[in-house]
Amino acid sequence: MNKKTITIIAVAILFTITILLPCQISAAEKKSPRSAPVKETALNDSNVQGLVKKIDEQLKKNDFVSTLGPSLKINDFAKDVLASVKTVRAYYEKAMNDAATPQKDKENIILKLQRLEEVEKRYNAIYETSTFNLGYIYAKRGDSERGRKYLSEYIKITPFSMAKDSKWMKAKTLLLELYGLEGEF
Repeated sequence: MNKKTITIIAVAILFTITILLPCQISAAEKKSPRSAPVKETALNDSNVQGLVKKIDEQLKKNDFVSTLGPSLKINDFAKDVLASVKTVRAYYEKAMNDAATPQKDKENIILKLQRLEEVEKRYNAIYETSTFNLGYIYAKRGDSERGRKYLSEYIKITPFSMAKDSKWMKAKTLLLELYGLEGEF
């Protein structure tokens, strides 16, 4: 074989390797095992109370990392439920005041309004708890702006209490700390 033939064969081999090698590398990259996506359970009325209790237990252990996401979801969920309750209540009350609504329907609406009131009480408590938890979590994580936002909301929506160990007083005290006003009022 002459030099020219050897050179052509060598160039052909290098060309083939250059073309095939990146394909094999990218194919190997594509075949790498992927981790299974984390299956997240959707919040609903049957599991929200359990999640609230789990978060409370984790917060007692000073877990401010894994509790943030679920607390935000619970807060949004409770807020959405309360907005829906308000909307449905408005329509029910409108139907109750409408002379064209049959008496049988009005009696049915009265029962539904009673159940709606129970749902509202339950979700007000969940919303209050999650709002306090978010303020507490953000404060402990050093995010004072978000901590103040949720703690301010909490003391607005929760009944006042002078008891030193009440959540209202704890929220007020923590809020004042975030403002740098400890002991002022």
